[in-house]
Amino acid sequence: MLKSYEHCCSSMQALATLGKVEGILPLLHGPQPCAYQIQIGTMTCRPSRLLTAGTLIKKSEVVFGGEENLKSQLRTMYRLYKPKIIVIINTCLPQLIGEDIKGVISEVGHEIPDLKITYIDSGFNFPRCMPLGNDVAWVSILDVLEPRQKIKGSIGLVGRSGQDAGAFTSFDTFLKRAGITVFPFPAPHLSEMEKIVCAEFIFPVHVVPYLTCRELNERFGARVEYIEIPAGVQGTSNFLRGVADILNNQKLHDLVDQQEKEMRPRLEAIRKRFAEQPVKVMFAFGPASEFGLSKILADFGAEVIMVPSMINKYAQQEKELQKKRYGVTIVEEDFDTLEDLYDKYQPDAVFCETQGRVELTSRFIPTFCNMTFLTAYGYDFALDLGEKFHASMKREVLSSWKSVVDKYGGTLHATH
Repeated sequence: MLKSYEHCCSSMQALATLGKVEGILPLLHGPQPCAYQIQIGTMTCRPSRLLTAGTLIKKSEVVFGGEENLKSQLRTMYRLYKPKIIVIINTCLPQLIGEDIKGVISEVGHEIPDLKITYIDSGFNFPRCMPLGNDVAWVSILDVLEPRQKIKGSIGLVGRSGQDAGAFTSFDTFLKRAGITVFPFPAPHLSEMEKIVCAEFIFPVHVVPYLTCRELNERFGARVEYIEIPAGVQGTSNFLRGVADILNNQKLHDLVDQQEKEMRPRLEAIRKRFAEQPVKVMFAFGPASEFGLSKILADFGAEVIMVPSMINKYAQQEKELQKKRYGVTIVEEDFDTLEDLYDKYQPDAVFCETQGRVELTSRFIPTFCNMTFLTAYGYDFALDLGEKFHASMKREVLSSWKSVVDKYGGTLHATH
């Protein structure tokens, strides 16, 4: 049974993820309402210059199948745009009617040997859909890559959503300065992502890409080491030091020592503010953003309640780490609404998704949208968030609005 915070569509997240990488053409295969909603829902997080495509399954094709339509669109997309890879995002309906996607790929692939075609089954067909949409999208890319010679001592950094493309510079600069060859996955262009198969070591930088890392280990022979998410000051240092220990790289340790010394005054000032102005923060309704954001604020001294959206091996490690290191409260039991959780834990602020924010509107408490914090890696992000967090809560504004509603709107609206 899906918990309330697990309802979403992996097709949407898969399109958002694949639509950010140049050289990959995601092709959405589904009925018109589905295709429209997913295209519109991902417009704000996909570069407008990168192309996405789709097919529209018609009523007659619900009975007889839309394979011919899909073949035609694959041929057209290759003729017009010459992509290196087309990923078919196979939505719920073609799965339900049993379309032969593998047969389509085989036939078109035989006609166009230069084109690599792969697919993912997506939709409302498994729980924790948002983050898993990321993971299966990356696996689909690995399915059409070929093994290459490993580069000794090189590492691959494996992230989650397409937003991570280009976002690792917040911490991978330390790795490069230490003389380490780094292959990011994702990257802004497919030609960069393909190099991940050359990495001798794979370090996941989030809990999401479990299936991706397993594929890199089993098919490409990379050694996978999960340390922790490089989020927050302590989390980033521990991640970098973990890499340094595995690679026996003292220069990386020295760089981390230097960075910690330089930022210590800022860190101490932030922790002092959190001690003087304590806050309790709850993270829920998130596409795994909660795992990184919770570490940042807990590291500064905030009391944190986290509703995890993942249960894979990496997520279990992160949950245990945060409970032991920071005393984070992990909410595993189901709940009906975010409002119920608020009533139980009484947080001062909530990080959630857009669909969850409306449940707390009448409470006049600070709410933040998780989807705007997708690349929360490294020292600078953590320090900036810590320095601005209390001001961003806008408690005075919310308190004033609550007073107005209490006085003129009636107590019923203000409390329910």
